[in-house]
Amino acid sequence: MDTERIDRLLETACYIIDFLPVTVEREMSGQFFDVENYLLNSKRYLVLKDRFAAVILKVMCYYHVSVWQKEWIDRPSPEWIDYRIDQMTRASEDSEENDSLDPLNLLLPKEDVLLVFHKDSLTMEVYNPPESVQAILERIVSSEGLFWRKSCR
Repeated sequence: MDTERIDRLLETACYIIDFLPVTVEREMSGQFFDVENYLLNSKRYLVLKDRFAAVILKVMCYYHVSVWQKEWIDRPSPEWIDYRIDQMTRASEDSEENDSLDPLNLLLPKEDVLLVFHKDSLTMEVYNPPESVQAILERIVSSEGLFWRKSCR
């Protein structure tokens, strides 16, 4: 396996795990960008980060997971996942060559599904999930107080 698989999956159907139930449209009169900026820069982000980490840990209960971190890490430990997400969300933007700023790419190799968690994001992306994976993910996401939907891209 190499990064070509990630690149290929990034071109497939995408679903979103989000803290909001529907996409905020441009014509809506809310304060999305103010709220987003606040959440990303407050202690509340740590709560959201923990929800995303819990989704990933629950996914690991059902599926074989590999992670790209300069090389493939097959079946990473739950402690490593927790540490990596914590490292990402605490990384300093002015730190050059800081791997913790890279997205966390989690591959479900047998299902050919890619989950992507970005630092400074209030969503997680899921690429190429078949219906069987979608059914489980939707329940996991809901159990963490998050929302599952098809991406509008």
